Amino acid sequence: MTKNLNTLLLFILLFLIAVALSACSSSSEEEDPIEVKLLLKASDNINPSQVSKRNPVVVNLYQLKSVDAFKSSQVLDLYEKDISILADDLVNKQILGSVLPQEKRAITLAIAPGTKYIAVFVQFSNYSQAKAKAWLEVKEIDDIEQINISIDSLTVNIEQVIDDSFW
Repeated sequence: MTKNLNTLLLFILLFLIAVALSACSSSSEEEDPIEVKLLLKASDNINPSQVSKRNPVVVNLYQLKSVDAFKSSQVLDLYEKDISILADDLVNKQILGSVLPQEKRAITLAIAPGTKYIAVFVQFSNYSQAKAKAWLEVKEIDDIEQINISIDSLTVNIEQVIDDSFW
């Protein structure tokens, strides 16, 4: 009888451990990214140089936990070693590629869990005169209808469009 009781107790103990482990694994599931519309617009005169009044640019988009390292980084350092500079804060990096003058591009941006800032870095040829970095704090991601990135001459800007609810 004692042997059967010990077997039963062992079975119950193993069952409880299995239930506890399955509860832990289900509560630690990763959150799904939140999708937001992103509109990228370039004016006719982007990236002027001595050779041409308008030139294409390359645009990098970052999802960050903190914006401090991005804000304080130098343009050349960001160009050469952005991943190592932003390492602890970097949630995701996306290269939007080459953007032409007068180009408009609509993208669905998947904002990863843990993202507190969206930052954009534009590779202007005349980087010393440019405002090549911009960032946006994303507090209430569910309220964001769209994110707009605009490039004009040697300047990049980013802003969010908030969904105005009926209420």
